[in-house]
Amino acid sequence: MTYDTNQERRRSQSYFRTSMDIGMGIFYTVIGCLIVYAKTFGTMAIPPVIAYALGGMMVVGGLFRLYRGLKVVLPGRKKHD
Repeated sequence: MTYDTNQERRRSQSYFRTSMDIGMGIFYTVIGCLIVYAKTFGTMAIPPVIAYALGGMMVVGGLFRLYRGLKVVLPGRKKHD
């Protein structure tokens, strides 16, 4: 394999990872908010402590993945490979 082929492969993997980070970050954040929102109005059959902990962890994890994906896309940032 040549240097150009390896660089192309790395770049395509980077684009895929960035899009997955953004997409899954939004997904986790929305699902976490829905869990907390549904538990607030009593429409879930799990204990409140578990619902709030699960929802909170999903929101925090989603925001982290969203940040990790957006820091590559935002202008003025250098990507470190």
